[in-house]
Amino acid sequence: MHYYVRGNSLRRYKVLICELKNFVVNILPHRKKILVKRGFTLIEVLCSITIFSVLFMTALFIQVDALKVKTYNEEMNNCTLVMEYLKNSIMYNCSYDSLLNLRMKERTYIDCSNLKFQHIKNINVTTLFSDEKPLKEPYIILKVTGEKVLKVNLQLHAKMYGNIKVEECDFYKGNYKK
Repeated sequence: MHYYVRGNSLRRYKVLICELKNFVVNILPHRKKILVKRGFTLIEVLCSITIFSVLFMTALFIQVDALKVKTYNEEMNNCTLVMEYLKNSIMYNCSYDSLLNLRMKERTYIDCSNLKFQHIKNINVTTLFSDEKPLKEPYIILKVTGEKVLKVNLQLHAKMYGNIKVEECDFYKGNYKK
């Protein structure tokens, strides 16, 4: 817009000034609103990123915890199967004398941390026992008590969420003939 003031055309000059005032008055409030909206937009973006990050981290922690529980359950299942196999093998395949021999030599520990159920099926059970206590869980302790009828106690020591959990199994083996 170009206005030329000629001569004494004061009226045109006043109109020009009024239009400029109206222009300035009308533009400035809109400009302030635009700046305020930009600030809120930035805050909204930051809030949405924060909420997304919190939800993502929560989902990630849930997945990690589920993986830990799955690993723990597989390990405990393997140890329980090993203990059940040991019980059945000692009960049905070991002689009374071999149990007395294990008690005399104090070979009472089995380290289960690297032992898999599938691998021990072809191994003689008495060779698995050691006289040294394993440094970490899980491990099995064999306790044999009694004279004519032996009470055999198997204890599975496993670490469960920071605490040591003990599962026990008792059975009897005697020196008798059918």
